[in-house]
Amino acid sequence: MKKMSVLLCLFFLLGAAVPAFGQNYPSRTIRWVIPYAAGGGSDMLARAFQAPLERALGAKVIVENIPAGTTKVGVMEVAKAKPDGYTILSPVSEGLVAYYYSGTFETKIWEKLTPIGNLTVEPYGFVEVRAESAIKTWDDLVKAGKANPGKLTCGGPGAGGMMEIIMNEITKVGGFATKYVPFQGGGPGKIALLGGHIDFRICTPAEAYSSISGGRSRGLAVSADKRMKLLPEVPTFRELGIGGEIPLFRGIWGPPDLPPDLVNTISKAIEKAVKDPDFIKIAETQLLATVDYRPGRAMMEALEAYDKKWGKKLADSYK
Repeated sequence: MKKMSVLLCLFFLLGAAVPAFGQNYPSRTIRWVIPYAAGGGSDMLARAFQAPLERALGAKVIVENIPAGTTKVGVMEVAKAKPDGYTILSPVSEGLVAYYYSGTFETKIWEKLTPIGNLTVEPYGFVEVRAESAIKTWDDLVKAGKANPGKLTCGGPGAGGMMEIIMNEITKVGGFATKYVPFQGGGPGKIALLGGHIDFRICTPAEAYSSISGGRSRGLAVSADKRMKLLPEVPTFRELGIGGEIPLFRGIWGPPDLPPDLVNTISKAIEKAVKDPDFIKIAETQLLATVDYRPGRAMMEALEAYDKKWGKKLADSYK
C-alpha cells in the first residue's frame, strides 16, 4: 500500500511538471515557408510582416523561400511537417486552387492544410511592359499581338497557374495569341521584363509598382474594382472590356491537423500584428494591398467560393 502511494505521488508530480500541449508555445524559432522566389509579392509581404509577427508571437520567425516545382515543393514541405506550430506557409489563395486544376497537385491540397489567418487582399492580375517598349497602351498590345500572331512573349509566375489563365482570358478577348513564359515568382519575371527578354508580363500591382514609379516600366491594365490610388493612370480590366475584378488573398497556413489551441494562438498574433502602423503603411504604399485580417474559417470560405467560381474554367483550360 505504501509502495502504491509513493508511485501515485510520483505520477502526479511528473504529470504536474508536464505542460499541456502548446502551453509553452512558442519556445523556439518558427519557420515561415514562402513557396515563391525572393522579390515577388509573397516574399515582399512576408518581409514586411516578419517583425510585427515576431513581436506578437514573442518568438523569432525565419522566412524561407522555396520556389521549386511551381510552389509544390514548398507547399508539400509544410503539408508533411509536424503540426507543432513551428512550420507555417504562405501560398497565394488562387495558386492553391489553380495548381490543383493544372495537375501540379493531385488533390485539393488546401483542404488538407490548416488555415490560420489572412493578412491582405489585393487585385490579382496586372499587365506590365518596360518603359522602352513601343507598346504604350492595351490597344497597342492588341495591335502588336494581331500583327505578330503567337510571337509576343508574356512572362508570369509558374506554369499552369492563375496568372497564365488570366493571360489566356484577356488575350483571347483581345483577339490575339501569345507565348507564356513561366518564371519562379515575380522577381525573376521582373528581371526578364526589364532586361528585354519578354515583351510583357502578367503579375500583381505590388510586383510592378517599384519599376513603374522608377520610370523603368509601364502598366497597361489591372484587375481591380476601380483605378488604384497609386496607379491612377492604369485602366481596369472592366474599363477595357477584357474581364472583371479578381481579388488575391495572402494569408498564413499550417500543416494538416494543427491543434486548435495553436491555430488560435497564431491567428490572434496575426490579428494583432496586422494593426502595426509600419506594416499597414508598407502594405498600402509598397504592396498596394489592403489589410484584411480573416480567421482560418473565413479564409477557407473565400477559397471555396473562388473554387466554385473559377474551378470549372480552370479545369477546362487544362483538358
